[in-house]
Amino acid sequence: MKNFWKIICFVMILPSLLCVSCSDDDEYNRNKTPIINPTPEEDEPKDTTSQTPTVSYYTDPNYYAGFFAFNVMSVYYLWKDEIASSLSNWKMNEDPIKKVDAIRYKQNGTYVDKWTQLTNDYESFIGGVDGVPTTTYGYDFQLYYKDNTRTTLVAVITFVYPDSPASKAGLHRGDAIFTVNGKDITVNNYADLLFYSSTGEFAILNDKGDGLETITMSAVNMYENPVLMTKVFDCDGKKVGYLAYLSFTLDSCEDLIKAAKLFKEQGVTELILDLRYNGGGYVITEQLLASLLGPKEVVMNKEVFETEIWNKDYMDYYKKQGVDLNTYFETEYNFEDHNGKKHTYSTKDANIGLTKIYALLASGSASASEAVLVGLKPYMDIEIIGQQSHGKYCTGWIMSATDWFQDIVDNYAQLSKEQPSKYKSFVETFPEYEKWETYAKNWGIYVMISRYADKNGNNPCMPNGFTPDIEVEDNPQEPYDLGDDREALLRKALTKAGYTNFTPIEDNKGTSRAAIRNIGVPFKSVSRNPLDGKRILLQRPHKTYDLKQPK
Repeated sequence: MKNFWKIICFVMILPSLLCVSCSDDDEYNRNKTPIINPTPEEDEPKDTTSQTPTVSYYTDPNYYAGFFAFNVMSVYYLWKDEIASSLSNWKMNEDPIKKVDAIRYKQNGTYVDKWTQLTNDYESFIGGVDGVPTTTYGYDFQLYYKDNTRTTLVAVITFVYPDSPASKAGLHRGDAIFTVNGKDITVNNYADLLFYSSTGEFAILNDKGDGLETITMSAVNMYENPVLMTKVFDCDGKKVGYLAYLSFTLDSCEDLIKAAKLFKEQGVTELILDLRYNGGGYVITEQLLASLLGPKEVVMNKEVFETEIWNKDYMDYYKKQGVDLNTYFETEYNFEDHNGKKHTYSTKDANIGLTKIYALLASGSASASEAVLVGLKPYMDIEIIGQQSHGKYCTGWIMSATDWFQDIVDNYAQLSKEQPSKYKSFVETFPEYEKWETYAKNWGIYVMISRYADKNGNNPCMPNGFTPDIEVEDNPQEPYDLGDDREALLRKALTKAGYTNFTPIEDNKGTSRAAIRNIGVPFKSVSRNPLDGKRILLQRPHKTYDLKQPK
């Protein structure tokens, strides 16, 4: 853990260190002209009034959002060298969201970076990531076209959170929603109808599958616990655990530890880890989960879990400084989140002692879900069951424009005391800079800053995700909840583990819902979280004086 935080600390101060320690011949500075050029220290700053540049001062939030995004992409972006020409052609009159989207790294017209994005609704953005209480019905779904006309959609429930409005209304995986408040579901309105309405009348397929019935739900503010389910199966005396996990949130650490201790107490030696709907989350949570699942001796010896590869400027700097880019298995975790909340967790007595993991994956399995398996694979037997995973092999930072600009304000306030001439030059170039954070309010960026690999430098999910060892279709139209031994992916994993006491599936006995329906044509997966495929380092790296301005 010490080395992990060492890396974070170096990243936080790197930009300013580069500004003062690199020569003009260094690659970092080549062809990059900073706005603020160092000037010799003097007792009294020179009178530069006659040299004050003409500055167009904007109050347009788009201007400051673009300024923020340009600087972030110019310094921290994993593929910044590959998009150098696009950065050099950045113009401040462009829509910043569209600009970031357009310049994301691509090869042969296809996006390599499918994840970097700028947002003007940072509050909702970060709220979805952190798993904070949200107004919700407490379900998720897969969309299908109703028929070959491809005009209307049907939402098929994939899972339901316990004690949610959906659960209390009797909804289960496999239930199909055809209309909401009498309106057909379409490409243009599904989010408003299924996520954001406060009260709804939902027309769902009845138990017989030959007509519709209506249920009414009111959304509530609740915490959607990503530790959805834990179960233990007896496979002829061998205990096999089942964990359905939906997101690597910070607040789920405690529940992960509780689940691990439960499995340990019950003598679980093999685990079915269901990550099919898990789009990722925080690296620190991924590391904690790995410490619960990895071989005990590996964890206690603090072996290498993963390593990170950054852009060339960062890699060169780390090499010069002798920084260890590895992260390690740990048993003690102490950190602060975005809001300053302190988290302290110990996994010392919670390692399960597993001999094998069956990982259930599908197209929604991304980023930290893939990374935890990448890091564990060199140390233990992992069998992947399901479908091709997402293929998110890089790590991102979430940055608030308000906080980023505030860092600049704080930095230059300090600079006014240490280097008054440089400070005066800055103010003349950027008047009223103290108000920047106001103009950029509620903007933020999720930017790719590195890629991860296992202890040997390999990443078997690059570039298109894990290929399953055993391919099984994840079909939410099956009328079986996650954790039901009749559900296809779990059934296959249990069969491999030697389980024989399956619930009979003839005539769908034991379920009140209709048989597999084969409704229409799959449309696309939809997640409540705005960050599909998220693997996030917790800390922001901003303490910099070297601002760059686009054209």
